[in-house]
Amino acid sequence: MPRTQFQRMIFALLTVIITVHGYVFYSLYVVNGNTLMEITGESSVLRAIHAQGGVYMFGSMLPIWAVVLIEFCLAYSLECLLGSPMSLKLVFRIFDPQKIDNPIVS
Repeated sequence: MPRTQFQRMIFALLTVIITVHGYVFYSLYVVNGNTLMEITGESSVLRAIHAQGGVYMFGSMLPIWAVVLIEFCLAYSLECLLGSPMSLKLVFRIFDPQKIDNPIVS
């Protein structure tokens, strides 16, 4: 696990890269893929998105790369500003590193 702030930032970067791509493509292909292909009459999801003019986000149609970039920036900033600090606070609320008598350690 990361020990320094630089390691935490790199760990967050790698985690966000994997999860954002996974979420965006799961959402587009698995959840909305058939609907997009039926609406546009295309044979693949990627062609359907292209024929539609992109993905609807923030009131306009954006290309997939823009959606991934926007979601990556939002997820990375939330992870660094909220996710990591709050997870440490929650863990240290349950586990005190000064005490070794915790059942989690033994």
